[in-house]
Amino acid sequence: MADEFDEIIADIDDELDLTLYADATELAEEVTVQILAAIEKGLKLKSTFHLVLTGGTLGVQISEALVNEFNADTDAFRGLHIWWSDERFVEADSVERNAFPFHKTVKNKNVVVHEVLASDVAKNIEEAVSDYALALENVDIDLNILGLGPDGHVASLFPSMADVDDPRSIYAITDSPKPPSSRVTFSMKQINSAYEVWMVAAGESKADAVTKIIEGDISIPASYVRGNSHTRLIVDTEAFFTE
Repeated sequence: MADEFDEIIADIDDELDLTLYADATELAEEVTVQILAAIEKGLKLKSTFHLVLTGGTLGVQISEALVNEFNADTDAFRGLHIWWSDERFVEADSVERNAFPFHKTVKNKNVVVHEVLASDVAKNIEEAVSDYALALENVDIDLNILGLGPDGHVASLFPSMADVDDPRSIYAITDSPKPPSSRVTFSMKQINSAYEVWMVAAGESKADAVTKIIEGDISIPASYVRGNSHTRLIVDTEAFFTE
């Protein structure tokens, strides 16, 4: 197994940094620690830090762990801003929303949480798109954490639906192949505007997409992800080693 790992690592594009963990639990814990370290370093350097989070099983685990850390030290994290690369256009209190772990749970007043307008707040999805796009104007994203779908989608950019050359920063998806059908999503341009992008994936169901990323298979949106300075693919053994 080690030889196989080393051989594949040697073939990966220098622009993509691969990190392997034993399982999903270790991955979520280690990524949380590394996010906190990145935030601390960024806030020391320039007093602000813009972090983009994701949904999915791993995204929720990481988000919940971060909320606990933010609430444990309410004097810290001044200048931290939280965003999401995509959001389901449902009611604000819905557990389906990617921002749900942060919704009304962050007691640390230093942390600024930027939620996409919900369906019971905005008059329509286009208003939610416009509001989020306006909020993100002139924002330099420091770190974008992306989940990876089994089909290779990132944010709400699904295969055969994603236009990787779309010039917009934010737009609406109204026919998502995964429910709910209506979502607000970053474009690939907006995803790749981040200084660093980390894609996280765990479980056997993600193995095919991970292989395609490593091989540079451009049939999936995730293969187009490249941060301005650093791009990481962070996976567990089940998502990496395939038969």
